[in-house]
Amino acid sequence: MVVKAKKKAKITMAVLCGAVLTAGATPTVSDVGMSQDAATREVTITYGLSEVPAIVTLDIQTNGPNGWVSIGGEHIDCFSPDSDVWRKVEGKDTYSIKWHPDQSWPGGKASEARAVVSAWSPDNPPYYMVADISSAAAANAERYYPSVEFLPGGLLSNPAYRTTKLVMRKVMAKGVAWTMGNGGKLPSAAHPATLTNNYYIGVFEVTQGQWWQVAGYDNSMFTIEGAMRPVNRASYNEIRCASGNTTAWAGGNWPAPPHPGSFLYKLRKRTGLDFDLPGEGQWEFACRAGFAANMWGTGVEIGGSSDVNMPGRHRYNGGYLEGDSNDPPSSVGPSNALAVVGSYAPNAWGIYDMHGNVFELCLDWYEDDIGSIGGAINVDPENPSSTLAGKVAGATRVRRGGSYHVGATESRPTNRLGADPAGRAQQWGFRVACHAGEAAEHAASSFSANEEAITLSAGAVPSATSVRPLEARSSSGGESSAIAMDTFPDRGLFMILR
Repeated sequence: MVVKAKKKAKITMAVLCGAVLTAGATPTVSDVGMSQDAATREVTITYGLSEVPAIVTLDIQTNGPNGWVSIGGEHIDCFSPDSDVWRKVEGKDTYSIKWHPDQSWPGGKASEARAVVSAWSPDNPPYYMVADISSAAAANAERYYPSVEFLPGGLLSNPAYRTTKLVMRKVMAKGVAWTMGNGGKLPSAAHPATLTNNYYIGVFEVTQGQWWQVAGYDNSMFTIEGAMRPVNRASYNEIRCASGNTTAWAGGNWPAPPHPGSFLYKLRKRTGLDFDLPGEGQWEFACRAGFAANMWGTGVEIGGSSDVNMPGRHRYNGGYLEGDSNDPPSSVGPSNALAVVGSYAPNAWGIYDMHGNVFELCLDWYEDDIGSIGGAINVDPENPSSTLAGKVAGATRVRRGGSYHVGATESRPTNRLGADPAGRAQQWGFRVACHAGEAAEHAASSFSANEEAITLSAGAVPSATSVRPLEARSSSGGESSAIAMDTFPDRGLFMILR
């Protein structure tokens, strides 16, 4: 297929359940330029942008026998701190990115390379967001990436993602009709559900290291190599409704903001993001990753209590010491009891430990029958001390997902239990969630892309052709006739005219 277009034309495409959004709803990238300094190897990429603010991401591609291909997100790292990429940008006539391929792509060299700059509406951001939660963090300094491969240093190789940063994965749930629960018996009876918003959810359970960064104290058990093991013995109230290292309720029932002394309040203040516990419906939707209720989030059918296919720590695969029927002592390392988060395979959406390790607390009041609320948070917004489904006083909060303390079948995605909001237990933990854009017209991926190509080298010796622009590729009339296409996970098909 050939489409003719003028060179450096603005390109916009959005996919929404088969419908195409109008270009006016999407930030638009234009006039991408790319050059490389022959001596320092620094690559400078410039671009224009309309419909700001926008979140900007980058891919570097090379032209090989099979066409343009990415050099791999893991190599697109090492940027000058002021580069206009991986974040929300606005307020400039021309934006610039300075990349150091000699540091992140050592030895790499291509006779043709191009920079593909993409812009995303803040109402529908990229699939991964990373928030710094260290004491040096600045509010509203989060970074965005189009896929997990682009996370600097690698998700599992960079320990910061499990100690001083939070990695969030976007879940496209808005308006999706699905069946929550399984079977006909309470408390897990099947019922129709539809969530109202897309959202980010933590790729990992909150770890002891992350809790300490924000709260400044930690009552966890199983602290041997604990920085990347889940925080535990943190009550619901400590997370959202208590003041500091106490478990007594002091205010902050959802939908009100968290209590000023709570972990979530401090996390919000540090990052500028609306972090919270996930609702029960959000939790199950993310856990199942599109699969049926009788499957793990990997798509494998659930077996018995000692199921070796469960992607997480349970009682019979290291949770308990072999041959022992008692809870392990707190002195055990991560081979027993709580595993380091990310030790098992993720579900199909790249989210780890939704099954086992620690039970995960959710926002909701626990109630056996929630079939009437369609996946909404089971808190009456007019009377937050009561449930939404039964309009009765809330007594316990929801915990989901199983733990190292129970067998695999109790870690299935639909299993529901209650938790004393003031209680601390070594089997309980949590992960966080936050909003991921609200505008209805951006219910699916929307972005624009534009590119420029050059000869690129990341080797130690300067190349004589390292700043040579790509020769014009034109058909009759001087118009570009080639189309390059690529597919990004969960993001749909986009076109780059060149």
